[in-house]
Amino acid sequence: MASVKGVNFTNITATPVVKADSSEWHGNIRVQYDSYEASSLASGSDISVARLPKGAKVYDIIVHFDALGSSSTVSVGDADSAARYIAATSTASAGQMSMSQEGAIAGVGYEQTAETDIILTTGGASITGTIKCVVMYSVE
Repeated sequence: MASVKGVNFTNITATPVVKADSSEWHGNIRVQYDSYEASSLASGSDISVARLPKGAKVYDIIVHFDALGSSSTVSVGDADSAARYIAATSTASAGQMSMSQEGAIAGVGYEQTAETDIILTTGGASITGTIKCVVMYSVE
């Protein structure tokens, strides 16, 4: 059996101490919330739901949705990657998706190199219904 330490834990227990990035260790979580009421929104459409500042690190995104339509999907990403945070997920039945459940590992703690919009991208079919989105991030 091994006893190991994570990267930041190793840094803060080193002699001398190596400071951890404050957005990763004792950082303050900030929230941006938005909602959208879709009405026959075409597949392939983008819904902007948050604008993160340069340096923000995303720790979770939660999307709640009505049954948006048969064969419909929604992914969560940004202008560079439509599925950076959550890959296309079925929205045919009401529910929720989050980075904690469906998230891409590369999106966890991803640092914005410039001011960046978080974008929901529809797929599969047009959608109709309510979408509510919570973006949790840290920037210090």
